Amino acid sequence: MLPEPVVRPDAVGYYAALAAAGGAWPSEAMCLTVVRGLSVAEASDRFDAPLMGHAATLVDVARAATTAFPDELPLVVADHVDGWALLGEENGYHGAGRDVLAALSVGTVAASVYWNVEYDSLLMVACDGRVLSALEFGGAARGGDRPDAARPYLDGLPFGERPRAAGLAFLERFSGVRLPGDWPTRELPAAVVVGPERFRPANPRAWLRPGDEPSHEPARAVAERACRAHGVVPGDEPLARAHAEYRAALHLRWRRCLPLPESMDVIERLHAEMRRRDADTGEERAAAARAHALAAVAASAEHDPVTATGWALYNAAQADEASRADRHPQEWIRPT
Repeated sequence: MLPEPVVRPDAVGYYAALAAAGGAWPSEAMCLTVVRGLSVAEASDRFDAPLMGHAATLVDVARAATTAFPDELPLVVADHVDGWALLGEENGYHGAGRDVLAALSVGTVAASVYWNVEYDSLLMVACDGRVLSALEFGGAARGGDRPDAARPYLDGLPFGERPRAAGLAFLERFSGVRLPGDWPTRELPAAVVVGPERFRPANPRAWLRPGDEPSHEPARAVAERACRAHGVVPGDEPLARAHAEYRAALHLRWRRCLPLPESMDVIERLHAEMRRRDADTGEERAAAARAHALAAVAASAEHDPVTATGWALYNAAQADEASRADRHPQEWIRPT
């Protein structure tokens, strides 16, 4: 069952004041997810972000992700407050995925709030593996089995005037958890996020050329060629190995993009940024290439030939691109 709403009259004002104070609280883009009764480790596993002993603040993971741009560096911090696991992303949106929230909610309940600088927004409520309600801040329905399920947590919230504060108040009503004012600067367990969409794009047919006849034979040929090109030996559980390799690549990227100490003077900072810019990313790119080559092997075993061929082509292309510092044509991976 969904929890009873916990309505505190000062909630919107509390979160609005935190945002108005500037500093650490995200203003441009944030995704915050809550799930009842899971440990931090359990919630992180379900969130596609298994913990590996790292700790960071929300502020620092946001800085690292910004430094990594245009490379991707999806990061999340995790916490446990009053029986609820909290998963915070600044400039991230993994928790806004319906499949992600559904998986988090198996055997329990979960909710998430997301907004970005382009005025995209989403509120979701899920229970026991089903997304019940998904709404924009303005109230427009975006899916769910019971669109009205979120209404008790939304009544009277001023999304037109204070949308971000209202979004956080929605999560407080759902969970009863009030976020501490210093939450973004608390050092918390942190992890890289590698979701299934990394290796399985939504439309595998888009990777086929007009006239292609999908079958498992070209899918296997593409995967084998990718493995040979990137030094991968196919074996058992290729998809699990792909996730592990890609997490390794992201950890190398994270290390490369760690925030510089505030104590650095301007000249030291400039030199450090130049060293970062010129850093050798070969190991990082090789791990990403191996990950996609393994994912191509996993794709080639899919039952549907369109899915098998499309995903194999996609992953072989990504492996080829990841392995080189410059972009180049990827026609070589197409089946003949």
